[in-house]
Amino acid sequence: MAGCWLLLVIMAFLLPAASATPCHPDDLHALRGFAGELGGGGALLRAAWSGASCCGWEGVGCDSSSGRVTVLRLPWRGLTGHIPGASLAGLVWLEELFLGSNHFEGVLPDELFGLVRLRKLSLASNELTGELSPRLGELTHLTLLDLSANLFFGPLPDVFGDLTSLEHLAMHSNGFSGFLPPSLSSLSSVRELNLRNNSMSGPIARVSFSDMPHLASLDFSTNSLTGWLPTSLAGCGELKSLNLANNILVGTIPSWIGEFGNLWYLNLSNNSFVGEVPKSLLGLKGLATAGSSSGMVFINMPSFVNHERRALDEQPNTITGTNNTVRSGRNNTMSGNDNIVMSGDSNAVSGSFNTLVCGNNNILSGDHHVVSGSNHIVTNSFNKVTGCTNNVSGSNHTVSGSNNTVTGSSNTVSGNNHVVSGSNRVVTGD
Repeated sequence: MAGCWLLLVIMAFLLPAASATPCHPDDLHALRGFAGELGGGGALLRAAWSGASCCGWEGVGCDSSSGRVTVLRLPWRGLTGHIPGASLAGLVWLEELFLGSNHFEGVLPDELFGLVRLRKLSLASNELTGELSPRLGELTHLTLLDLSANLFFGPLPDVFGDLTSLEHLAMHSNGFSGFLPPSLSSLSSVRELNLRNNSMSGPIARVSFSDMPHLASLDFSTNSLTGWLPTSLAGCGELKSLNLANNILVGTIPSWIGEFGNLWYLNLSNNSFVGEVPKSLLGLKGLATAGSSSGMVFINMPSFVNHERRALDEQPNTITGTNNTVRSGRNNTMSGNDNIVMSGDSNAVSGSFNTLVCGNNNILSGDHHVVSGSNHIVTNSFNKVTGCTNNVSGSNHTVSGSNNTVTGSSNTVSGNNHVVSGSNRVVTGD
């Protein structure tokens, strides 16, 4: 009797393995068809996908109970050609599709939107093109959608109200244009929302962020969005990164940004903001400990006191754009136009029409600067230099002071103990 029980126990362990569902024939057929249509690295893939046990193939994952293919991950394989939509359509249980960083081209196959079980779809960094189909809204189970770094264009379809499970939406670095679709406001589960480097236009307030309590990263930079910063952002207390740089946003920087206690990166540069940086930002400890590089970037915002930015991160400032003012400081790198350095030392200033009121050991390049102080290196043309021990080269400078070295042509030099070479006019001095 004991022997019978032992035999039953052994059979109980062996039977599941013996009766385990093999690779489903429909999925095997679909995968072979998929690989057969691929160029480039498709030849290597076809060689690797041998036999009939597709659940063990590289890049393929199956449901353990049914044997149906649920995962297809083939990034960085050098795959070329169009995405084989007809073959993919046979993978009806597919939940995850990763084909990023290949060389796929053409439009998205319509069959792709019939894979209604998809939860994760990444086609980033290919050469895909065309307008996005409104059928995108049929993939209602998506939690991740990454179409970034392709050649898509045209308006974004207003279908995000059907994609409320999305947690990560990345469509940056394409050619999308038109207004932001209001249905983006429905993404109540979203944590990352990235549309940077497109051609989106119109009011940023077309999207309400009030119902995005989990939003941690928002990047709408390098578009043509207009208007004030939407007050609906104030409720996004989980924000860690906010990048709205390179748009046409106006108004003042609201004080409620200082309430984002988790914020470690803030970039509002190259917009049309006015006023001063709110003092509430000084309390953002995450920005103050952002590492060796500044976590907070304010560029091209007139009247902002960049010394206050240095108080947030004890590093030299990098300042670009126009109409910036550095009241005091040192070791700043400044480029652009119409900037003013009121005082400071060891600054590197390039561009044109900049004014360096006083300071020492600065390096200036560009045109039409007004420079005073000592130990400056000034190059290019049409600069007005006063002070002592400056090294001036180029043409059409006006130089005064003492112990300056002047080279070039058509410079007007006054003062004492200059070293002058070139076709220059020495007005006074020895």
